Amino acid sequence: MEFIVYCHEIIAGSDVGMHFARTLAQSKAEVGEYRAALRQIDPTGEPLGTLGIYEMVLRTPDVATMIDLLNSPESLLNTCLVSRKLVEFAVD
Repeated sequence: MEFIVYCHEIIAGSDVGMHFARTLAQSKAEVGEYRAALRQIDPTGEPLGTLGIYEMVLRTPDVATMIDLLNSPESLLNTCLVSRKLVEFAVD
């Protein structure tokens, strides 16, 4: 079984710490909240730059895949990822 989730970068150009949401609208709202919170914490800080928002198609792992994941350092995202498409940019 496959399903779609959306995610945005936390650090421009990096997969480290991506934040996931159920819908594109929710992802766009959350990246806006993230930017606003950082500006409130440090109004004179460096801009975040352009953050990508992606549509991810994932497959549900079967039992054998889950056992492999539990017994190895493989990433759940990399193992279950079917496709990844950049759908939007969030810009300061």
